[in-house]
Amino acid sequence: MNTPMTSVRAFLCCVLLSVPVLALTASPEQRSTYKVVSGDTLDKVIRKTMPDSPLRVEILRNAFVQQNPQAFTKSPPRALMAGVVLNIPNHDELLRSHMTSGRASGSGGAYRGGGYSSADLERKNWVRFP
Repeated sequence: MNTPMTSVRAFLCCVLLSVPVLALTASPEQRSTYKVVSGDTLDKVIRKTMPDSPLRVEILRNAFVQQNPQAFTKSPPRALMAGVVLNIPNHDELLRSHMTSGRASGSGGAYRGGGYSSADLERKNWVRFP
């Protein structure tokens, strides 16, 4: 049994196994940004930065507004200000938070469990006219 060769193999295995961990710890610091130009809307920015997202646009809009409150006007029609640098939300974190939350993403927070509601049971035998 060759002990120097075994120790070299063990060292190489440790180095190779630690590379993905180091890459994961370095990635949150590298946030994507986007500089808003005149004429940009939030929907245009979303289409440019996250074109293939399976999430609804409303979810993406809320994530952008929550991460960049300084980029929008304070008045009720929240307009995007030109020249501001936006922090782009991490798409993987958004997917995890909305897809694994235990509720359907389109239910708006009201999960019914797939059964009938009390109003549906009351109307079960009603006659429908076209």
